[in-house]
Amino acid sequence: MTLPGIDKAMENLIAWSERESWAARHAGMFAYHMDPFADMLEEPADDIAALLGEEFHVLRVFVCEDFFTAHFGEDADENMIDEYLQRRGWRETAAARLYLAGLRDSAVSLYEVVGIDPGRSLTVCDLLRGGESVRVEEKLGSRGAARWDRLAARIVEVKGRRYFTGAMLQFDHALSEELISRFDELVKDAGSALRDEARRLGVKPPPRAFLRETAVRDLMGAETFSEYWLGDIVLRAGVPLPELRNTDDEPMVFCEVRFPLAGDRAEIAAALDRINAFEKDGEGRWRWLAPGAPPERAARLSGRGIDPALAEFVTSLGVVELGMEALILSVNSTERAERGREMLDSRLGRLVGPPLVSHQDPETALEEHAGAVPEEPVALSGDALAAMRSMLDEHYRRSLDEPIPMLDGRTPREAAATRKGRKRAIDWLKQLENAEHRRALQLGLEPCDTSWIWRELKLPAPG
Repeated sequence: MTLPGIDKAMENLIAWSERESWAARHAGMFAYHMDPFADMLEEPADDIAALLGEEFHVLRVFVCEDFFTAHFGEDADENMIDEYLQRRGWRETAAARLYLAGLRDSAVSLYEVVGIDPGRSLTVCDLLRGGESVRVEEKLGSRGAARWDRLAARIVEVKGRRYFTGAMLQFDHALSEELISRFDELVKDAGSALRDEARRLGVKPPPRAFLRETAVRDLMGAETFSEYWLGDIVLRAGVPLPELRNTDDEPMVFCEVRFPLAGDRAEIAAALDRINAFEKDGEGRWRWLAPGAPPERAARLSGRGIDPALAEFVTSLGVVELGMEALILSVNSTERAERGREMLDSRLGRLVGPPLVSHQDPETALEEHAGAVPEEPVALSGDALAAMRSMLDEHYRRSLDEPIPMLDGRTPREAAATRKGRKRAIDWLKQLENAEHRRALQLGLEPCDTSWIWRELKLPAPG
């Protein structure tokens, strides 16, 4: 939050909510969000809070903001922010008063992140109401956001600038699509009823934009978002990560084979230059390549009447880097590590000593780097970083010709080539990019450039 006086104003507002006239209503709002879910699980709300851990605080703020927007009383004319502004608003800054009034009138919607200015703002589009994308001031959240994130949030506009309020619930792509489908059904049913009423009265039915705005404010309450969000957290608890495999259909494991130098570096470099499978890639660096397409991709090309040999595919197997004290081979499977070790042993002989092999599976690597985004990038050696990016590029390129369940078993190329399949291909690519940006954030690295995939599939570049 960058507006002066907002944090203090929110503290004062929360203290006001604890007054006797509002405390019971505040507790009732929390029960309204939590109790149906607790009843379904046959667990008390306190146990669900323990399950959520740190995310429980986010939910608490989300529910608190819903309470601040609610109206009570027989005529629904009692609102806590109204009362606070009337009785204590004089002690807040002008900007804070405008912000509180905007919060009172706000509604939760589902937003997709289409652009990020780290430390300053997010550019988002409203997936429920539609319209043009907008820039929202967001200092903290923009540092941990990834492109195509989907967020349930409130936006308040003050003096022409937009701000997120305190709580944002993050949704994965599949869950957000369920939420959008539910919203579309609400709009459809409401539209049908209003059109019938308009015909009865002989007036023009309301426009679609009005229907969607009304559905966001009056039909899709904030409790719907917390219901989906809570359910997803519980359902995903304990679900293992899917197994990743490389182009040789081997389990993906990041491996490093380190040979201590025992001979002259110039002799070692000359020996590496003579290995046909190695391609020089800068000073003291070689790429280990295999000619042609990976076997599975080659089989698919042949099935389409395309000669794989004509496609000029090259598979990257690993990276070799010659340091001052060691020769390091970086690959993405234990099988490749063994093949590379045997090849280098036989070709270098006395020039290197006995190798030391280390490995780490992707799931362990993610667990070690999970949590807060590092303030400084993770220090990876040049060979490890190059091997990781080479592996990811190879994985992404291979996936363009692989059947994808969410594309009804078609490959991304096949789906993108049809009018009906383009939307699904775009959704698939958004999820791929979002996962790549999330991975890079966890490691404190720049995400791999995936813009080439949009061009490869001839899809309109976003943003």
